[in-house]
Formats: sequence, structure tokens, C-alpha cells
Amino acid sequence: MSARRLRIAVDVGGTFTDATLWDPQGNRLIAAKAPTTPKDRAVGVLDAVRLALEVAGEQPQHVREVIHGSTTGTNALIERTGAKVGLLTTDGFRDVLEIGRIMRPETGLYDVTIDRPPPLVGRRLRREVRERLDSQGRVLIPLDEAGVEEAARFFAQEKVEAVAVCFLFAFLNPAHEEKAGEILTRRLPGVPISLSARICPEIREYERSSTTVMNAYLTPVMAAYLDSLERQVKEALGAARLSVIQANGGSTAVAAARKKAVTTVNSGPAGGVVAAAFYGRRQGRDRLVSVDMGGTSFDIGLVEDGVTKVTTEGNFQDLPVRIPIIDLHIIGAGGGSIAWKDPGGALAVGPHSAGAQPGPACYGRGGTLPTVTDANLVLGRLSAEYFNAGRMKLDPAKARQAVGALAQAMGLSIEAAALGIIRVVNANMVKGIAAVTILRGIDVRDFALLSFGGAGGVHAVDLAQALSMTEALVPPLPGTFSAVGLLVTEVRHDYVAALGGVLSTAVDPAMLEAHYQKMEAEARTDLAQQGFEASSIDLVRTADLKVKGQTYELSLPMPGKGVVDAPAIAALLDSFAKLYRARYAFFFDGEPIEIVNLRLAALGRNPPVELARPAPAGPDPAPACKGSRPVYFEGPDFIETAVYDRERLRPGNRIAGPAVIEEETSSTLVPPGYAALVLDDGGLSIPIGGEAHP
Repeated sequence: MSARRLRIAVDVGGTFTDATLWDPQGNRLIAAKAPTTPKDRAVGVLDAVRLALEVAGEQPQHVREVIHGSTTGTNALIERTGAKVGLLTTDGFRDVLEIGRIMRPETGLYDVTIDRPPPLVGRRLRREVRERLDSQGRVLIPLDEAGVEEAARFFAQEKVEAVAVCFLFAFLNPAHEEKAGEILTRRLPGVPISLSARICPEIREYERSSTTVMNAYLTPVMAAYLDSLERQVKEALGAARLSVIQANGGSTAVAAARKKAVTTVNSGPAGGVVAAAFYGRRQGRDRLVSVDMGGTSFDIGLVEDGVTKVTTEGNFQDLPVRIPIIDLHIIGAGGGSIAWKDPGGALAVGPHSAGAQPGPACYGRGGTLPTVTDANLVLGRLSAEYFNAGRMKLDPAKARQAVGALAQAMGLSIEAAALGIIRVVNANMVKGIAAVTILRGIDVRDFALLSFGGAGGVHAVDLAQALSMTEALVPPLPGTFSAVGLLVTEVRHDYVAALGGVLSTAVDPAMLEAHYQKMEAEARTDLAQQGFEASSIDLVRTADLKVKGQTYELSLPMPGKGVVDAPAIAALLDSFAKLYRARYAFFFDGEPIEIVNLRLAALGRNPPVELARPAPAGPDPAPACKGSRPVYFEGPDFIETAVYDRERLRPGNRIAGPAVIEEETSSTLVPPGYAALVLDDGGLSIPIGGEAHP
């Protein structure tokens, strides 16, 4: 037996830190939750790891790897608690961050009170230096090294904690940025320097500047956190490897995460979408909307053709980023979301959350404001005695007191107010799902809803029914399912070669092949340093193309498995025309096409994770029934509702509603008129509008 065989994935949420342990020899997945520790999230990570080991009956010396989805960068952006940053840029481009695209935010098109968020570096800390490259990367004005020295003195005087360098057209020729970086490193010892040519070597000055500044803003924060976490992991687990999930859905080494801190933002939610694609492929569902409802947020992802969508046009906290990221939409709707009466007298829920401290009123930690969790407890949809496997006892009296105060202000009964809270938060979540489906022209009725997170199963049927989706799915281990995604993800490194827009009719295939081979050599070296053999490495080539004169490009796979040649380019252009027609409904043959970027995704394959398949049984779920309790649905009274232990359910069981299915880290609500079918791996399928619904 291998001494170090276990892999543990840890996803830090706003309220709970989730851990999932994978034992390949025993084919076991073990889930555990520990409270998040906001003052030092590394403490909560190790608490969750220890609890998972305890539940599994395993020892620390058996852990081979800890894969971590971090919220540290996300929280630093939300709370604006990142580093004090200085920006060095080309003379005349000091105000790029404020000028941007000269567009108002989408949410502020009709609301003049909404504006773009302020830049992460104030104007006073932005310095210009004389230098200039042309659009081909040729030097027009040499770098004024004395000007860089002067900027370094200013940054030292201002005690900046990180510096971003972004020169015009540096993605085509990084020489000026590299020289400036050398001077700044010498003059500012210990201060991390982020160069745009390394962080985001792509066209678009505003997005490249924003991404580089964000990397500088997060680097000291992430470095301090990762140093602390790495030290604590070593103390607790010895030689276990620590990996960090990125926004692209792949993992990377701690050293790489320190250098590119911006890639770690939204890494936990990205794991949920990866898990959804993994589960959908297993169950033959290739069109899914994945929703992760935790304590603080509601994370929405899309799976089409069994894969997640990775884009390079994203934003974090309404600030643009130009890195490969999984397409995610996140709103403030979770179990801890606070209900309140707005100035117009209407009931509102979120986006503010009670978080881990003090948490919902029913946690008994000092919270007094009503939350979604309190409402679900008042309605009988959660168990006061079996919350988080009984490790936490909920206080129904405190929940009723908190909801009761709101009910009195609204002129409602406590039950009506609690049901109102559920209806409002459901409406918020439906609106969020529509933003990534209906508003993009996607018919959501062709999709299944995969709902997970600690609170996801309680709301799954309501959401799927409101959107007329085909079914609601609740996977195994839903309370820690994002952590499952961290286990099944591959190690991933992304590389880009910016061409600046080369006409396809004039492109040299040998030049493209040389760029790809250079990136592939770097990728193999990087993955080999992480212990991957050549047989475990996949290299995926893509290219960004656009119509000449247009602003935005489309990304497509590079055809063929061999070298880039004329037939491969012809096939690429044909694919671009087809995708353009599908996306925009028309394409004029003969339009001049430009190749803007070449991209390479390098994947290191981890050992596969399998979900156990329990022995099947008949439709009768009676052996798993552990009693009943009153549950409030649409009124006027509570309904006596069967309660089932999910661990004792077997494939083939059919659970008719009304029912509550409880497990250690989550619960699933089956309303009257619906029925849940237990799938071959223990997942739950609840048809919407099908045979189970009258």
C-alpha cells in the first residue's frame, strides 16, 4: 500500500470550508465541512483537512496532495484590501485605467447612480516614462532609464507594496519592460514587480493594464496567504504537495500562483463548474446549468457538449481581466443572505450576507438578522438536529425571532414572511441563471439544472420549475461538490503568442508552427518540474481570429494534430466562417481575416476519480426513511413530510414528494407532486413537468 495515496481538495466559502478526500485504493470519496475562519482562512483549511481525515479514519502521513480553491484574492478585490500599488506606464498613457472603453457599466445603462469601480491604483501613484514602440514592436523612442530610476525613487518614498509595469505594445517586444523591471527590482528590493509582457502579453491596452495592475494588487496578499498555508500544511501533513486552483479550472503549483496571483481569483467557484461537466459526462447529460448555492454566494456556470466554456474576456468585480477563465456568473444569494425591508416597503434578500461570523441567527453566534437559512429552518425544510451531520445544532427559536421581527415590520405571519424570503431569493437566482442563458439567446428549457452547495438541494426544484428546465439534478456529496471539482481537474498552464493581427492571406505557416513549438517546449518543462511524464501531458492549440477592422476575436481549435501548414490554415479559416455565422447570423465570404493570438493550453493529467456505484434496489425507499416532520410549502398549513437518510438510499429508489432527503453536508427538498429517482451513483434526478409531476 502506498504510504501517500490520498488527495484532499479544499474549497473555502464565505461560511464553510469544504473538504473532499479521495482514496483511490478504497474507491472512497469522503466529505467534511468546517467553519470558515475569516481572520486566517488557512486555519479553516487545515480544520477541514483534519476533519476529513478523521471521518475517513486516515492519518496525515497518508496524504499525497492538497488541492486548494482560494477565495483570498476574490475577497481582497471585494473588500479592497489588496496592496498599495504603483503603476509605471508609457508617457501619455497615465489615465488608461480611467478612460477604459468610454462605456458605462451594463448595470448602469439606465441608472445614473451606478458608475464604474475606481481603479486599483490611484492617479497619484501612476508614473509615466519616455519610451515608445510602434505597432510592429519596433523601437521609436528608447527607454529613458533615468526616468525609471526617478519613478523607483518616488515609489520607494510612497512605500508602495507592489509595482505594475505596462508599456505600449510590450506584448510584441518586451525589451523595455524587462529593462524597467530590472531597475525597479534593484531599487525596490522585496517589492514584487508585475510586467504586462509576462502577465498578459496581448493586444488591448486597457485590459492588459487592468490585468497587470490587478496582479500587482493581489500578489503580496496571495503570497502572504500561500506562505502561511504552505507552512501549516507542511507542519500538519509533512511532505504532502500543495496545489492551487486557477480561474481557468486547472490547478498549478504554489510558486506559479505566487507569480500570477490574478489567476487564482474565483478559483473555488471554477471548481464547481468543472465538477458539473465531470458529472454530466458520467450521466449522459451534456447540457447543464450548474448552480452552487453556499452560505454567501450563488455561482452559475454553463456546460455545453459536456465541457465548460473558457473565455479570455472576463471581469472580476467589474474590472476587466484578460486571462483564460471559466465563464461564471456570481450573485449574492446564499444561505446567509440577509432579508430586509427596502425603502419602498418591499421584501428584499441579499446581496449582504451574515457570513461565517456571526452567521444566521439560528447559528447562535450572535447574529440577529433574518437569513435564508433561518427561513428554511422556520419552514421545517432544514433539521435543527442534523445540520452539518449534527456537528452544529441550529436554534429554531432564534430563527423565529429573527424572521418574526421582519414579519412584524411587513405585517405578515412568521411563516408567510419566511416563505416570502424563499420566493424572493429564488427570484434573484432565476434572474441570475437567465443572465447566462436566456439573455445570451440560449433556450434554457433544453438544459438540466445541476444544483449543489450546502443550500442547493433545498431550492433545486423551485429553480428548475420556474425556468421550465427538463430536470433538477442533485449530485452525490452536493454540500462539498465544488471540492470534488478540484479533485477531478487537471494541472493547467496557459501560454499565448501575440501576433498583433496578421492577415491570413499573408501568414507564414512555419512562423506559426515556430511559435507553437516554443510554447510547447516551455509547457513540457513546466509540467515536468511538477512531476508529469510525457505520457500524462496534453497540449491543446487554439488561435484567436477576427475580421479585419473589427474589434473582438473568436477563439478556435487549430485543426490537425501535426505541424501547421497551408491545409491547416485553410481549415481554420473555414471553421472561423462557420462559427462567425453561428454567432452573428451572417458572414461575407472573402472578408479579410486576421490571426491575432496563438494560444496553448498545457494539461497534466491527474489520476482519475471515480464515484462509487452502490448495489441497485427496487423503487421502495422505505428502508431509508428515518421519520417525518411538518414542512411548510405554499400553505395554508404545514404538511407532515417524510424524511430520508440519503446514505441509505439505493439506485432505483423513487422518493415521492413531499419529502426531505438529508445527508451530512446538505439536504434536498422534494415538493408535493414531484418525485426523486436515485441514479446509479447515488445522484438524485427530479423530472420537471414529466411523469413525476401531475
